[in-house]
Amino acid sequence: MRDFLVTIVLMAGIVFSLAFGAFEAFADDCGSVREEVLRLHIPANSDSEEDQAVKLELRDFLLGEYGGELSSCGDLVAAEERARELLPEIERRCTEFLSERGFEYGAKAELADMYFTTREYDRLILPAGEYTALRVTLGSGRGHNWWCVIFPQLCLPAVSEPDPDAESVLEAFGKPQKLTVKFAVYEWLQKMFDGCN
Repeated sequence: MRDFLVTIVLMAGIVFSLAFGAFEAFADDCGSVREEVLRLHIPANSDSEEDQAVKLELRDFLLGEYGGELSSCGDLVAAEERARELLPEIERRCTEFLSERGFEYGAKAELADMYFTTREYDRLILPAGEYTALRVTLGSGRGHNWWCVIFPQLCLPAVSEPDPDAESVLEAFGKPQKLTVKFAVYEWLQKMFDGCN
């Protein structure tokens, strides 16, 4: 009986080690995704119909004015650098955009490291974790937000043609359906280990 228990414990240890190794490799892949994208995050002033509508109008304005410029940067570092340089201009122009439409609460633009839960975007899953985001907060920022990936360009204003490179990005970060469970388990483990720190 003792030998049987030892065998069971050893087998469980081997299974755990293999599973942990697979999830460790998966976590590394998730980390590399986070290191290759710049997100755009726009929290609305409130959930009123007017504030939500102007949030979407401002989204299209931002993407039309700055999306192409940021997506043409060679890599994430260059995109973040350019976004940082543009922050005062983005903030000023977004505040003017809101004011012209009768919203006097203004906007605040910043580059922020933010935690996002696992999110699905078209055929793409972005794993949970810390991302750098170009965050444009409208007024109090207490309303529902809108987000996308601005580098590489996966979000487009309503009037734009799709970026021809977007398909290759989707292929690189694509989401076979079988990965959805892995992402959920990864997010759960990440929260569990973060809670231990």
